[in-house]
Amino acid sequence: MSWYLIREVAWREIRTRARTKAFRAVTILFVVAAVAGPIVAAAWPDGDDDDLRTVTIGVVDMDPELRAEISALAAGALEIDFRDLGSPDQVAPAIHDGEIDLAVEPGPTLVWDQVADVEVAAVVGAALRQRDALGKARDLGLDDREVAALLAQPQVQERFVDPLDESDEVAQTLAFLGLMLVFALPQAFGQLALLSVVEEKSTRVVEVLLNHLQPRALLLGKVLGLTALAVAQLAVVLAGLTAALLATDTIDIPASAWRFLPVVAASVLGGLVVYTTLFALLGSLVSRQEDASQVTLPAMVPAMVGFFAAQAAVAGNAASTLAQALTLFPLTAPFMLPVRVARDAIAPWEVAAAFCLLGLGARLLVRTAGRVYQFTLLHMGARVDWSRLLRLARRGAQLEATASRG
Repeated sequence: MSWYLIREVAWREIRTRARTKAFRAVTILFVVAAVAGPIVAAAWPDGDDDDLRTVTIGVVDMDPELRAEISALAAGALEIDFRDLGSPDQVAPAIHDGEIDLAVEPGPTLVWDQVADVEVAAVVGAALRQRDALGKARDLGLDDREVAALLAQPQVQERFVDPLDESDEVAQTLAFLGLMLVFALPQAFGQLALLSVVEEKSTRVVEVLLNHLQPRALLLGKVLGLTALAVAQLAVVLAGLTAALLATDTIDIPASAWRFLPVVAASVLGGLVVYTTLFALLGSLVSRQEDASQVTLPAMVPAMVGFFAAQAAVAGNAASTLAQALTLFPLTAPFMLPVRVARDAIAPWEVAAAFCLLGLGARLLVRTAGRVYQFTLLHMGARVDWSRLLRLARRGAQLEATASRG
């Protein structure tokens, strides 16, 4: 098998797909989204104390001490503005005209327009109750020290049965982002491989190609070309995201992310090779694009199983028996590995074993697809059924064994 021809096929695939308007539009959209995300986060209001809500309270004969107590209780939550009213008769007109939000009349009585504001009512009510308790304590003959002890707020402590760990929040976020990445790219470019094979068969281009190279070389070149194109697209998007993060300097990247990135990168590569090969193999079973959806089930089932299991492990138990088993299965390993590594729920030997099995599975899938390719690429008409596909795979293995002995 000539690596020169494989390289030429890969370059042909890259040039053909990269020139399409759809690929360029999707790449531009992803880059714009990656750059706009940090910029929007930097420009979004952070809700500091400078943006406190201002509440205007109309008062009738309120002493300065009570005003100070209301302002003190509202500190950090509300900005209180007092408006002096000459008499209770001015309360209703002032509220109707929107000059004040509420009024405090002697009694005391809180006067609203139609609906009470719960937050403001809690602050003003607490100040009024505190003033009332202070007056009653002094009527009972308590001195200032005893009054202060009586009105002192208790030191309430809190205890959590299952405290929220900020580092676990970061781990879950990394796990979710990694899962989305390793699911989206292999599925998108796998579908592209399937459509590419069907297009070449329907236009008879594959007949010309097979006059110059072997079916396995054509398959390997297509897989390598689409994988390289996916990696290039991802690199462009990540470059835009990194530039935006450095320019805005608003999001801190945790140190754990740098240990997580190599696993994600290897999982993306493994997923791309496995699923582009599998989709290309399935595409060779049909000769019309309208029949392509009939053969995608063997690729979609393991992908969806791995995706949903990994999604459950993002916030759930990432060390369950099911998660361990799916980590060692090549078709689901790309989805489970980033999640379990981000959640720190996997042993080093499991990571090594998973990547070894993923590599072996990818190699076995490429060899099997290459065997079937030589029988299905030139097949036109009805879809090749699964029983015939198994027979073709066995026949290809026999021919390969015979050629090696010869």
